[in-house]
Amino acid sequence: MLSLEKKLKVFEVICGDWDYRNIDMTEPHLQGIQVIDNHHIGISCELFSPDLDEYVSCDGGIVEDKKLVKKFKKLNFDKQDEVLNFISDINSLIDWDKINNDLFDQVNLEKEKLKLEEESDEEYEEFADYEEDDITIVPAKKLGDGWNWYKYDDGSGYLQSPDGKEYMSYDLQTNEYQVTRNSQYDLFPLSYYYGDGIDPSEFKPFEYMEEEMIERILPREKEKEEMSL
Repeated sequence: MLSLEKKLKVFEVICGDWDYRNIDMTEPHLQGIQVIDNHHIGISCELFSPDLDEYVSCDGGIVEDKKLVKKFKKLNFDKQDEVLNFISDINSLIDWDKINNDLFDQVNLEKEKLKLEEESDEEYEEFADYEEDDITIVPAKKLGDGWNWYKYDDGSGYLQSPDGKEYMSYDLQTNEYQVTRNSQYDLFPLSYYYGDGIDPSEFKPFEYMEEEMIERILPREKEKEEMSL
């Protein structure tokens, strides 16, 4: 039986599966949920922007519905109709006009960021030329051949794919990580920041980031490739 945390991750993957849901991912849609104190559900929404070649997301609000929380905990992912009905229940609680405005504002914001990044390419290249002596290259444990961690002496670094793409830029001093250069920074799920977070003494950041790649990031990239065919 899946733990609640694993179940939430599986549900997020399903929400992002355009074939399973038979929806247009370029339109605002449910990204996933969080269960809060067994009484509330936190909602997140997203859309795929062809201009950015990336998903953008926003907060969909928090609703209080103890029955809906119980329904999710009993949800059987083997029954597609049951899952789609639950998604419909969540969709009915979302202010889609507000979500539409928030997401398209986010798209415009990300476009502006990309423009600024292009203008600062020269500065970025200088950063990328950081002395090789300060880097330790360590093969990723779970991602297969060609995936390597580039670890700087100051506690920062990134994950590089076999084709040279950078993921999971991290800073162990500030407990932050960034999935791609176009993503926002997130905090590691530590008990410092979240009531249900992991004890820092037990947290394994590289294992966590590799699992995020396997369970969320790579399936999404595969989906994007299929959508572009």
